[in-house]
Amino acid sequence: VGAEDSHVQVSVIHYDELAPIRHSRTLWGVYGVFLLDDDAEQLSYGSGKYDYSVGSIVCVSPSQIGGVPNDGSTFQRRGWALLFSPELFHGTNYEKQLLRMEFFHYHVNKALAITMQEQKDCETLLRILYGELAEAKRENVIRKLIELILAYCSSFFNRQYSAGSGTKCSHIVSRLEHLLEDYYTTGKQRTQGLPTVRFCADSLCVAPNYLGDLIRNETGDSANHFIGRFIVRRAKSLLMSGKSVAETANSLGFDVPSHLSRFFNRMEGITPSAYIRQTQKIQE
Repeated sequence: VGAEDSHVQVSVIHYDELAPIRHSRTLWGVYGVFLLDDDAEQLSYGSGKYDYSVGSIVCVSPSQIGGVPNDGSTFQRRGWALLFSPELFHGTNYEKQLLRMEFFHYHVNKALAITMQEQKDCETLLRILYGELAEAKRENVIRKLIELILAYCSSFFNRQYSAGSGTKCSHIVSRLEHLLEDYYTTGKQRTQGLPTVRFCADSLCVAPNYLGDLIRNETGDSANHFIGRFIVRRAKSLLMSGKSVAETANSLGFDVPSHLSRFFNRMEGITPSAYIRQTQKIQE
């Protein structure tokens, strides 16, 4: 969008300072928190629409698809955006909390409603983070500021989707995400290897082809590739926590480390070992 990057894993964008930007439909590779002060776009989200208004917060996470197809036209966005790589929290205690934050999940297709004072509070935090990224670049402060912003989002979400409100709904993509998390949490990979589309379909009580259709309709991606991207994210987390390629392969359910290397390279265009070196160089 023409904003300058001052940090390799985090960006704070003030759209009011930018020229008009082109419409785009995006497969997100980062987390995004958008504090929007306009409703100039009719946003799509998966195969549906995203409901938002002026003075609300839109949240996206890696592997989600949304935006407006690029037809060559431009529009003036107003407000703020916080974008950060999932690698920022790889290997930290906060990473598990991040994965459990429901306002980042696909079943939430409505923006977080906030008051004018809450909007000002969030803008203040974003301005502080913006200054930190431009000058001091203290990694611990950057992480804590992001955690604080997400704590605000959690409180907004809990208020909006309080128990008994009836606004939470069952969503196939969200159910699949929870299923994959549970697969590894309970250690099924130790005996069953990598999760398959058939296993997921059986667990969700749908036919494999139907599951594939549902996932493709919601995300534009195949079920097999969706599962693959989940495994890659988990692999990156293990690698960045200090696990070797062999240990990571074993933890994920690969038969041998070379199978992980080929899988990772096919999905990311880089081997696990090269990814470790690249990330370590960035952090230095």
